Amino acid sequence: MKKFNRQLWIVGCWAFILTSCLKLDENYETWFLPNCLISSFSLQSDSIPELANVKFTIDQVNGLIYNQDSMPYGTKIDWKVICKVEFEVIPYKIEVFESATNDSTFWNMTDSLDFRDYVRFDIFAQDNESSKRYYVQLNIHQQAPDSMVWNWFSNKLLGKTIQEQNVIIQDDYFWMYVRSTSGYELYRTPVEDKKTWTPVPLTGLGNKTLILSQIVAYEGLLYMPASDGTLFYSTNHADWKILETSPAVKALLGVINGSAVGKTSSVLASIIQEDGALFFAAMNAAHNWEKGMAVPKGFPVSGFGVADYETAFYWHLLAIAGRDNNSNLCNVVWETMNGLNWVCLTDERYVYFDKREGVTVTHYDGLLFLTGGINTSNRADKDIFYSKDRGITWTLTESLMYFPENYRARGYASVIVDKDNYLHLFGGKDNNSANILDELWSGRINRLGFKD
Repeated sequence: MKKFNRQLWIVGCWAFILTSCLKLDENYETWFLPNCLISSFSLQSDSIPELANVKFTIDQVNGLIYNQDSMPYGTKIDWKVICKVEFEVIPYKIEVFESATNDSTFWNMTDSLDFRDYVRFDIFAQDNESSKRYYVQLNIHQQAPDSMVWNWFSNKLLGKTIQEQNVIIQDDYFWMYVRSTSGYELYRTPVEDKKTWTPVPLTGLGNKTLILSQIVAYEGLLYMPASDGTLFYSTNHADWKILETSPAVKALLGVINGSAVGKTSSVLASIIQEDGALFFAAMNAAHNWEKGMAVPKGFPVSGFGVADYETAFYWHLLAIAGRDNNSNLCNVVWETMNGLNWVCLTDERYVYFDKREGVTVTHYDGLLFLTGGINTSNRADKDIFYSKDRGITWTLTESLMYFPENYRARGYASVIVDKDNYLHLFGGKDNNSANILDELWSGRINRLGFKD
């Protein structure tokens, strides 16, 4: 019996040792798995506390680690920073290359690193054969986010003398209507090009004196008035016909979109002339007209800028600055919701910008912007104003939004905002008797071009 117990004890000891070895072998195999993947990455610095909030993306396929949301413009990485890295499996060794100093060293996972430029990590697995390389980049915005950079895209669009111009965007093309010594002409260029302008024959306009600045797109058609009250329309930009059912049109003011909630239809707002008097009028898509109130004193009939906006499911149209029927310059804002009745939004106790004509007005970056125009001295301005309250009050922009020094002040420029948030200014002139500047300026607020 004692002998049996002794044998049982020996077998038990061997079983314990064998079991322990098996567990050790299991841990050993796990420890030496050829896995070099970084599972978590972050940076910290007491001198740059915002680093702790930076989220890094780890692209395991391409070996890239970077922050998709760039740090703010002006962030300075002048100090080495603490780098915290977690791995799927603890590596055998880590070699880092700091491109800012061109230094290469084996990293002990505690020394601070220089991230003024990219840092390369070479991770070696416990088998000392398998390895994985990562490039880590700390992205910082290199441009002031609220600064607007302007570029002189071209100073020779058509290469000819032009007296009047209007550019619109439709069907992936810029369409440029001009009046030159040869008469009225039409050119177009793909939106992505802007360099190659191809002539397109115009038909149906006769010998009328056209008001190119008031070309309006409405419900699939283009409309353009003539100085004698004739109203033209076109289905394809080039071929024009007279709208025979139209009253005498003094000015086209713009479009008021319809509202399903408010059960209103879209209309084309205008000023018409009857028996020597001026009235507001609205035309619907079926070319039916409705006459509104008489045009009040001080309302612009030429040289105005227009803008529209929607609030509480209703559309509003604004007419800004310009010349009234007595040829006096204005600096006020008028508004309508139906084209028939207009109200003045500007408090006469406040002067936000000088009286002027030929202003460019556009919605941009959630604000309403007004640029340029020709003042009472027949000189163009190059200032930029913005409104946060839909045209009631205006503020002169800060220096970050100014035009560059080599930008010539102008009025009667065509303004277009494209899908990439670029603001394009075509042409314009620096006084009323000058020719159109044959050029294009394009600008964008930097942060509107930042990637998400």
